[in-house]
Amino acid sequence: MENTLRGRNKLVQICSNIAVCLIALVFGLLSIAAVLQTCRIDQANPYAEIVNFDNDLVLSNIALIGLSILIALFMLRKNVSISKINTKFIVGVMLLVTTIVSLAWINLVQSIASGDAMILLNTARDAARNQYQSFHSSYDYYGNYSYYLYYPFQLGYVLFAEILFRIFGTGCSDILFQIPNVIALDFVYVGMVMIAKRLFNRSSVTNFTAIILTICFQPMFMTTFTYGIILGLAFSTWSVYHTIRYIQDNKIKNAVFAVILIAISVLLKYNNMIVLAAICIALILHVIDKKKFLALAVAAVMVLCSVGLQKAVIASYSARSGATLNTQVSQTLYAYLGISDSGMAPGWYNGHAMETLRDCQMDVDKANEVAKKGISDRLTYLSTNHQLAEFYKQKFLSQLNEPSYESIWLSQVRSHNYPQGEPLPKIVDSVYSGGLQKVLDNWFNYTVMMIYIFFTAGMIWIIIRKKLDTASVILPVAVLGGVLYHMIFEGKSQYLLPYFLMLIPFAAYGFIESIRALHKKSGILFK
Repeated sequence: MENTLRGRNKLVQICSNIAVCLIALVFGLLSIAAVLQTCRIDQANPYAEIVNFDNDLVLSNIALIGLSILIALFMLRKNVSISKINTKFIVGVMLLVTTIVSLAWINLVQSIASGDAMILLNTARDAARNQYQSFHSSYDYYGNYSYYLYYPFQLGYVLFAEILFRIFGTGCSDILFQIPNVIALDFVYVGMVMIAKRLFNRSSVTNFTAIILTICFQPMFMTTFTYGIILGLAFSTWSVYHTIRYIQDNKIKNAVFAVILIAISVLLKYNNMIVLAAICIALILHVIDKKKFLALAVAAVMVLCSVGLQKAVIASYSARSGATLNTQVSQTLYAYLGISDSGMAPGWYNGHAMETLRDCQMDVDKANEVAKKGISDRLTYLSTNHQLAEFYKQKFLSQLNEPSYESIWLSQVRSHNYPQGEPLPKIVDSVYSGGLQKVLDNWFNYTVMMIYIFFTAGMIWIIIRKKLDTASVILPVAVLGGVLYHMIFEGKSQYLLPYFLMLIPFAAYGFIESIRALHKKSGILFK
């Protein structure tokens, strides 16, 4: 029995180490790229969403990295202790900054939803009035087929919006749906701090995680985007937290919370199936490692509830509207999109997925055959012309090395709820294209570069310090899954923002361990 247990533990360690080493390699390469280059949305024509690949001042970036390390070492010498600061105080400041900046931005820009986000809110508004025309027809671009024959998984966010419309009235402005993003972001930040506390059990790492989150402004600017990304992330973050507690404490109540939260998360944003997969992988490893077979049942219930809840919502809208919602854009079609050229950047959004299904008169099997041939032809073309590696390099960098994650752009290209002819506030213009734009661009570039570098360090230290266990692999595996998914399927930097936030607890740990290694008096500052 003991030999079998040792074998299982060794298997878990091997699998975990492979995953962590792989993600360390990916982000190690990305860290080098972040020092050398930065991707930006072209400000000459922001509406085109074209990604530029700009060379950085490499020596300046190296100097900033060195200066940051020197400041930390100077703090060590002066006995300035991060661990002695009250965690509740730092978290309080974090929440104050996050809430004020987010609410100020929402009120200043008065952003109005457009594109898919507008379609979802319009559907929810009509449903609150018991009108369901959008389930039967749509715009000419969609071949007059309902939008929800292509994307029925969006109905989870529609349900959320409909509930708010029914409570507050259908005449409410878009701010009604932006304020929940602010609340959700507060929960995301607190959840990441709690995860850091659970995984590392060191006040220095917990406090530094809160400090880093406080100065990460990209998610605060994204609170104007009513598309379920931040809302879904809030629920998935706390599902991860309760899964960690379940693995560590073996309390069934944490498993119940984890199941409920991840099901709601997937309902609000289907991409959170990636986080669900990471949680299930950790639970399976936990079964192998500790022989806690109940964890296998928890993973199965998570999958069933997440898939079942979404199908129930789709069935509900189908019954209410009288429309048959039995098709959707398949993953094969998304893969066709992901390998195709785009006017924005390689593999970014283009019409191949939706248009192929539309042109095949909503015959998914026929559309899949067209997509498979398109993928094959595209692979042949890229390989024959020696462009395959360059295509995926640019797709990788355009998403992960675009440090704003389109957070400001998402408001910039939308209409603003101001009287016609009235100019935007000067501070908004400055953020879009003035002095503050340059300041924020440099700040985003610096913070993302540092987080990538020290997340990589954190992955290395977690192996060296033997801190790697089944609980600690959830977020790294989710990040790795998110990166791989958007490399294969549709890419956009805005989709990678949730995974960027998942790096931060490990980046905080990596920074602290690196500074400890550089200074023999580390115990003065870091407990």
